[in-house]
Amino acid sequence: MKRTLLAIAIGAISAGLAGGALAQDNAEDDNGLNGDAAVGEEQTTMDTQNDDDLTDAPDDMDEPDMDEPDMDEPDEMDTGEEGMADGDDPMAAGQLDDALRDMQVSEIEGMTVVNQQDEEIGDVQSVVRDNDTGDLHVVITVGGLWGMGGSDITLPLAEMELQDDQLVTRQPYDEDELEESAQEYDEERYSEVDGDMTLGDAWGQ
Repeated sequence: MKRTLLAIAIGAISAGLAGGALAQDNAEDDNGLNGDAAVGEEQTTMDTQNDDDLTDAPDDMDEPDMDEPDMDEPDEMDTGEEGMADGDDPMAAGQLDDALRDMQVSEIEGMTVVNQQDEEIGDVQSVVRDNDTGDLHVVITVGGLWGMGGSDITLPLAEMELQDDQLVTRQPYDEDELEESAQEYDEERYSEVDGDMTLGDAWGQ
């Protein structure tokens, strides 16, 4: 009888121990599953946040705005065209008036010289050449009374043009201004041009 009771007690204890171990194993398994699930959820959350950070990050790789170069050309060409337009006047460039080229030197000797206001300045005495520059000048007597007591001055032939058998100066000076500003005739500085030469030939020498 005692043996029977002892055997029953031992069996009960064994059964209890076995059940406790099984319950512990099940609990550990449940904890492992829950831990894995938690880790998976945490990893998913981190991945989502990383994706959001990448999406919200500024696009630093955008190319900078490049200002379009100004293709407008300077207006320097306009200035050049205006300069050429001014140079179209042969008299402005210091050239001999075309109307005088075929005339002989002797033909303009004695010719009246007037200014732009048609005021008489004097008469041409001779045509001379500047020994230094080679330019042609006319010798004019200005001032005096009835052809006496005047002064001989020289004016560049390039500053004159032929109009109605008169030589018209391109400068707006009168007789008094000429006496003050014009070059006084110096025979040593100039050489007289042959009267039989045309002004064009004399100009080209």
